[in-house]
Amino acid sequence: MFRGMTRAVLTLLFAAAATTALAQTPGQTPGEIVAQQQAALNQFQAQLQANQLQQLQRQNAAALATPDPGVQAQAMIQRQQIQQQIDQTTALQQRMAAPDSNPSDISSQLRQYDAQIQQLQTAPAPIRP
Repeated sequence: MFRGMTRAVLTLLFAAAATTALAQTPGQTPGEIVAQQQAALNQFQAQLQANQLQQLQRQNAAALATPDPGVQAQAMIQRQQIQQQIDQTTALQQRMAAPDSNPSDISSQLRQYDAQIQQLQTAPAPIRP
């Protein structure tokens, strides 16, 4: 569900970035413009990942509330994995805010996190009786 939405939004952002890049302001090099656009795209991607992780947390919370100990145990494991991913994403967002952050490196890390989140989304959900 999120994958299709992500692609559509990214396509729109790339189109907007290309249009904005044509309107170069004096004093900016093409490399600076590209870095600015990449940073904006990174910010959007990080927010999308944060939203996906919140959705996973909500789904997992329901499984934690079930009376079945097996379901609860599986949900506890998943909760730890989700929290670890949230911590990593938060740390990356802090790196993004640093003035010396490299948008290309951040983008690479975001792609890696996206793959990890996709795995969490496709992992078997705790079975509810």
